[in-house]
Amino acid sequence: MSFRSMKCSSVVSRENRSKKNTMISLNQAHHLISSLPPLQPRAVPLDQALGLVCAEDVYAIHDCPSVDSSLKDGFAVFSADIADASPGNPVTLAVTGSLTAGDDIIKIQVTTGTAVRIMTGAAIPGGATSVLASEFAQAYGESVTIKADARTGLNILRKGSDIAQDQLVLRKGDVLGPAHLGLLAASGLNAVTCHPLPRIAIAATGSELVWPGEVITAGKVAASNMVTAAAEMQALGVTASTVILRDNLEHLQEHFRQILSQVDVLITCGGVLDGDKDLTMRAMEQLGMEKIFHRVRIGPGKGACMGRIGETIVFNLPGGPPSNHVALLLLALPGVRRLMGFMQCLPPKRQVFVTEELTGQKNWTQLIYARVKYANGSLYAFPLRNIGRFAAMAAANALIEIPEGCAAISKGSLAEAWFVRETDTPYE
Repeated sequence: MSFRSMKCSSVVSRENRSKKNTMISLNQAHHLISSLPPLQPRAVPLDQALGLVCAEDVYAIHDCPSVDSSLKDGFAVFSADIADASPGNPVTLAVTGSLTAGDDIIKIQVTTGTAVRIMTGAAIPGGATSVLASEFAQAYGESVTIKADARTGLNILRKGSDIAQDQLVLRKGDVLGPAHLGLLAASGLNAVTCHPLPRIAIAATGSELVWPGEVITAGKVAASNMVTAAAEMQALGVTASTVILRDNLEHLQEHFRQILSQVDVLITCGGVLDGDKDLTMRAMEQLGMEKIFHRVRIGPGKGACMGRIGETIVFNLPGGPPSNHVALLLLALPGVRRLMGFMQCLPPKRQVFVTEELTGQKNWTQLIYARVKYANGSLYAFPLRNIGRFAAMAAANALIEIPEGCAAISKGSLAEAWFVRETDTPYE
C-alpha cells in the first residue's frame, strides 16, 4: 500500500452553498466553545484539587528542604579530618551526638576530630562539611572508625535545592496531577486557587426511554445516551445527576426550570429536531434560552445546540446514539472542559493513514468511528463501519474527519482524526 497526502474530491465553493443555511461549521462551533469563560476560581484544599485546573501562577512560600540536610544514613564530619581515610588507613573520630529528621541542631556541633551520627533527612549540624555513608564506617561505642574519604558537600542536600522560596512552581492553566499536589505541599501550601468542577445535570427526553435494567418492552429503549454522557463526566472527575423526562411540553419546562437553578451545565439528549414529539428546543425557547449556536455542519450530530439560560450553559444534543455521541465528544465535552478552565479544551487531533477509501457529504464535516493503531512509526486508522453502532462507539478511540468541501479520501491517504479516548493510546 502506498501512502500519500490526503486527496479530496468535489471541493464546494462558498458561492454554491445555500445562503439560507443557518448551520455553522465545526470550526466555528469550536471557536465559540473555546470562548466560554471558565467558572469563577476559588481556593481548593490540596486533598480536593486533583484533576482541577490551576487558575493563577503559584509561588512557593518556603524553601524545600528548609535546611541543609543529609541524603544518607551515616556520619556528619569535617571533610579534612578524613581526607586520607581508606581501608588500609582508617581514621577514628569521637562520636559526640546523634540526629534524626526534625531534631533541633542548635546544641550539636562538629569540630575537628569528631563526628555526629546522622539519619537521612536530618539537618546538617554546624561545622560539618560532608556526610559519610554508614557503609564506609564502623561504630564502636562513642567512636567511629572511618575507612573512606568524603569530599566537601558529599551527601548534603542544600537548603532550597528542590524548591526555593518565591519560586514559580505552577502556572495558570496547569492541570493538577498527584505530583503537582505534592509539589504544592512541599512548597508550603495547603490550598490552591482553581476553577471548580461544574455542577452538571443530564436529562434524557422521550416517552420511549426506560432506565437501564428496566424491562424493555416493544417500542421502548434504554436511556443509553444518558449513561454514556454521565460516564464521560465521571471520567472528568464530575458526578452528574441524571433524569429521564417524558414528551410533554409543560412537564419539560417545569423540570428544566428546576434543574437550571441548580447546575452550571445542563446536557439534554433528544428532542432537537422538528417532529411533533421533538419538544426540547420548544421548551428551551420558552424558558428564554439565548442560543449561541444551533445546528452544526457535522454528520452525525448536526442537530446540536449550545445556549445559555441565566448563568447555566445548555447543550441540547440529538437523540440518535451516534449523533448524540459525536456531539457529546466534539461539542459538549469540550464545553465542560472549558468551564473547568482547560486552555486546550478540544480533543487532540493527529494525522493518520486511512486503510479504506472514505466518502462523506461535501457540504459538511463527516465523522467516522475508527480504531487507530501505531505501527512502523505511523498511525493507521481502521474505520469501524461493518459492526453495530454501539459496538463501533465502544471500540473507537478516534473519529476520522472528512472536512467540508471534501467528498472522499482515497485509501492510503493522510487524513486527520480526533482522538476521543484519552486513556486509550494508539501506540500499541
